[in-house]
Amino acid sequence: WTVASPDLTTPKGKPQVACGAAPPKAKHAAKMAVKTAKAGKHKAAAGKAGKKRPFPKPPPAIADFSISKVKPGVIWTVSTNGQIYKTMDHGKVWTNVTNIQDLPPHTNFSTIDAGDSVNTAFVVGHIGGGFLQKVPKTEDTDVPLIWRTTDGGKTWTKIVAGLPSDERTGSWVNSMRVDPKQPGLLFAGTETTVYVSFDNGDHWQSLRQNLPSTSIRDLDVHTFDHQNDLVIATYGRGFWVLDDITPLRQIAAHAKEISSSSVYFYKPEDAIRSRKNSNWDQPFSIEVPHAKTPPYGAILDYYLSQKPVGPIQIQVFDAKGNLVRTMSSKLPPPIKGQMFPRYWLATPQSRALSTHVGLNRVNWDLRYDDPPALHHDLEDQMNTVAGETTPGPHGPQVIPGVYTIKLTVGGKVYTRKVTVVNDPRVGQSPALMAKLRRQNKLTLLSYQGMKQSYEGHGEVKAVESQLAKLMKEKLPKDVATHAKKLDAKLKKIEGAPMSLRARILRRLAGPPKPHALKSFLGLNNDYNTMVSMVQVGMDMAPTPTQIATWESDCKSYNQTVDAWKDIQPQVKDFNALLVKNHLHELTLAPTKLTHESCSFAP
Repeated sequence: WTVASPDLTTPKGKPQVACGAAPPKAKHAAKMAVKTAKAGKHKAAAGKAGKKRPFPKPPPAIADFSISKVKPGVIWTVSTNGQIYKTMDHGKVWTNVTNIQDLPPHTNFSTIDAGDSVNTAFVVGHIGGGFLQKVPKTEDTDVPLIWRTTDGGKTWTKIVAGLPSDERTGSWVNSMRVDPKQPGLLFAGTETTVYVSFDNGDHWQSLRQNLPSTSIRDLDVHTFDHQNDLVIATYGRGFWVLDDITPLRQIAAHAKEISSSSVYFYKPEDAIRSRKNSNWDQPFSIEVPHAKTPPYGAILDYYLSQKPVGPIQIQVFDAKGNLVRTMSSKLPPPIKGQMFPRYWLATPQSRALSTHVGLNRVNWDLRYDDPPALHHDLEDQMNTVAGETTPGPHGPQVIPGVYTIKLTVGGKVYTRKVTVVNDPRVGQSPALMAKLRRQNKLTLLSYQGMKQSYEGHGEVKAVESQLAKLMKEKLPKDVATHAKKLDAKLKKIEGAPMSLRARILRRLAGPPKPHALKSFLGLNNDYNTMVSMVQVGMDMAPTPTQIATWESDCKSYNQTVDAWKDIQPQVKDFNALLVKNHLHELTLAPTKLTHESCSFAP
């Protein structure tokens, strides 16, 4: 360790004391403070038994220090005996800048924070905040105290406009921090809640939101690993995080533009792509203490000055202009088919875009749109809490890159860009990105297979449903015979849902015969398995087995398409029979299905 300062608790005007050279009285007081803290209380000397000896006042100490992020070597400190020091040269020369003219008596400093210039700093004080400090009963100690200097400490200005002094649970300020990225944006933690200033402390307003009433002991703006969060430490209520404060930064920078806009789409911060828990267990029991899951992916904020007339939507496009995701304010249908209480399920309202007047927030979870599935599950739910379970299967995750976000309100489009970065613990080296692109290609081929098999199932289902309705009527014998045969062929191509027991028994029976015809429903499930499998895995190139599985599914799909095309002339022949018997024909739309290339090229 190297000495970097003299004693920074030395009062202004007094001779500086070398670092570590405590006066004898201070040494004695320090020893007594430790001793009394251990003992709890002491008896007086003989003749005064039963009376408590007063605790000795501890020596002053540095309460806080702040290193400037603007210029190296600039450091500010405050002490418990009300002294403010600064150095501009890494500690070679220290200057006492305790020049606060309106400093109330008995004020102790708890926090100092360097500002967005070398001459700007902020100091937080508390009347009677010292250890065992006595304050006259006539003096009001429950007042907020923050000062600002912009001239290097020559003058200080009190900045408390908007901070209340009548909070029942305490109004004094415990801590204040400067946003390291946006000039003028400040955060203060009082004995009751959190406040924000957008104009360098000239005015303050509450940032309480859903916080309980509790003592905020310290704050920190977390800016590591592409994150921009406000973190607070409370007394007895744990840590709390305000995820993504980029809207607050933009309010500080563009307040007039935002307030005068009918719609304002905030520029999103970078989104971190990671592997989420993909186990299929049930959510935590509601009796287990838990907190709401933090939003994952890209956090999107938008301001609405008035209620939109029609629905709004957000669309995500990749670098090539391909549509990745669509989110709408239209309510999706309620979730059905769950095997646990409904209070675990996300409501339609929570799954739709908000249209409230004011600031709205939604997170894009970095996934493509959910693929159309014929068998739904509630996957990826192990680490969720009540009210957050959504129906699967879910779309695959995107790979790192720059994506375009378009917000449409009232027919007008507002556009922003968002950068998706890979998990910082994994990185995104050129070699890894090459593997991810191969993995993404195979995943999207399976994803496309789900769409195609779903469409094929719908084409067959449309004909089979008409036939099933017809078969309930009293038909001529030849019509009924042909209808039964045609229905069996259609159902074989369409596929029928199976119970969990039936699926298990089918697996136990062994693999299907080679080249056996797979139904569109079975193909949809197989493609779904491939999409889910890759999402559960790591950031790696697809394995030979995964590639071979997709190629096999692709060839089976082409075989089923051929079977569907082969049966269509039989439907036409059956229609001729229906016409002959004066019955309505089955509607048969031309198929849109085509063969797919089943070769996976790097």
